[in-house]
Amino acid sequence: MSLSFDDLPGWMDVREEEIDSGLLDTTAPSREAITGALERLREVIARMEAADADETIHPRLRDISKKALPQFTKSMAQILSREPSGDPETFYATAAETLKSVLKAMKGQGKYLSSSYPDEMKEVRTAVRDLGREINAMTETVSRARADRQQVKDAREVYESLTRIRGEYTAASGQARDYRKALEELDGEVQKAEEDLAALRLRPDYARRQEIEGMIRELDVQDEEIGREITALRTPAVHLFRKAEKAAGKAGEDTAAKAIGRALDAYTAPLQDDGDTLAGLIESVMPATLAMIRRGDLALKNQEEIGLFSDPDTLPAGIRRTMRRQREIREQRAALEETRAALPNVIDEQHLTAEVARLQREREVKAAARARAEGQQEISQTSYARERESLQSRATALAKREVMISAPDLPPT
Repeated sequence: MSLSFDDLPGWMDVREEEIDSGLLDTTAPSREAITGALERLREVIARMEAADADETIHPRLRDISKKALPQFTKSMAQILSREPSGDPETFYATAAETLKSVLKAMKGQGKYLSSSYPDEMKEVRTAVRDLGREINAMTETVSRARADRQQVKDAREVYESLTRIRGEYTAASGQARDYRKALEELDGEVQKAEEDLAALRLRPDYARRQEIEGMIRELDVQDEEIGREITALRTPAVHLFRKAEKAAGKAGEDTAAKAIGRALDAYTAPLQDDGDTLAGLIESVMPATLAMIRRGDLALKNQEEIGLFSDPDTLPAGIRRTMRRQREIREQRAALEETRAALPNVIDEQHLTAEVARLQREREVKAAARARAEGQQEISQTSYARERESLQSRATALAKREVMISAPDLPPT
């Protein structure tokens, strides 16, 4: 048996209709027998409501039967009031639930009635036995129909899965193709920008820029060295001035202590480019500081402190010299920066460098997206092959004979 992929939905619909109609035909005798058995049960229960108990049995058993009978018949009447109807499976479910309830009633109050109502209870048991036999017969038929219907459902799901996978593969193929084209265009743009950048660096004014940048780097080295010299002046001086401020305070020299405190605040604050103000503050407190050193109120602990506080001029002069030199270096650097910024190739190079970086970032994003699309293609190919085999086997099981399905291959990329 051969089927095209497009014919499958219609074929599965027909197979499902055949299952339903087959179930209807196969269960017809059982449904008729069940209806008859339930009707017989209703008749016998109705007779039992008006029947007299067997007077020959023991009085105690007769009393028990009289009490049990109303409860039994009421319960059975309620159970039997529900008539099975509808499609075979609905009919079956109602009948099976009815049988379950009837058996429960018989094991309850019904067990006390066999002695008093032997003929009626025999009819009840016969009808219940017939009911159970027909329900058991329906159980097998309904189970088989459900299994067949599940096969249809499974085959339909595989068919829908194949259709979905085909759509996913087509979409992923289109995305991968678009990203490959975009990457080719980006590669050309990156190459063009890099070539323009290389050509820019061959221009004569680029050599001038390189020269200026070399000079800027030399000034940066000098600025770092000046920074170390300022630290060498600053660290021991701050340490000693703090001790001097405390010593002046202990000696009652409040004016000197306040002056040293002002110099210390200026020295520990961020240093300005112009060192004259700071140097002037230090010069003003050097006499008092040196006096404390001579009196022994303030001890010099190391060579750095001795070198800076042996006379009133070394520290202020060092501050003026280093900070002026730092200012000169930074002014020269700023002038070179302005000269470099005015060169035409600087702006062009910045633009081209930024453009190359932007294009490369865009390329990375699109390359990752292409890889994801190609990965989805591979997943779809594997899933499609697996589901195609599954559809073949499920259709064969459903048809109960060999079925060949001409499921189409995935479209070329």
